[in-house]
Amino acid sequence: MPLKLKLAPHESFIVNGAVLVNGDFRTSLIVRNFVHVMREKTVLREADANTPTRRLYFAIQTMLMQAPPPSPAVLNTYKELLRELRGAYVRPENLETLDRVDALVGDGDYYKALAALQPLIAYEATLLDVDPHEWRRPKVARPVASG
Repeated sequence: MPLKLKLAPHESFIVNGAVLVNGDFRTSLIVRNFVHVMREKTVLREADANTPTRRLYFAIQTMLMQAPPPSPAVLNTYKELLRELRGAYVRPENLETLDRVDALVGDGDYYKALAALQPLIAYEATLLDVDPHEWRRPKVARPVASG
């Protein structure tokens, strides 16, 4: 099934690890085959990976951005973080989320794994009393050509 991306002017997105930037106008792209795609608004910067669940998200995101298969170092980091979180979360629904994420990672469906992890990141923010992650980047004013 094709994937349709609607892009804002100057919006960045990542395809198989390559960072692409849309031009000056809104546009739509249709991806007809399987690729790993991430929109700028779903990218977690390393500096924002400051909680255990966000670090797991960052590890999965790294797998998505690398050429397959995932590097042994990233895979080991992922497995260790997942093991730690399984020991930290006690609610059955949270453990089910982690199981679902792990199954998606095992299938190589990293984007769906990231999406499945977002509610757990929000829950963790309430537990740790930290600001929830802002998935959308603030708008940056683009220079206007003077004429």
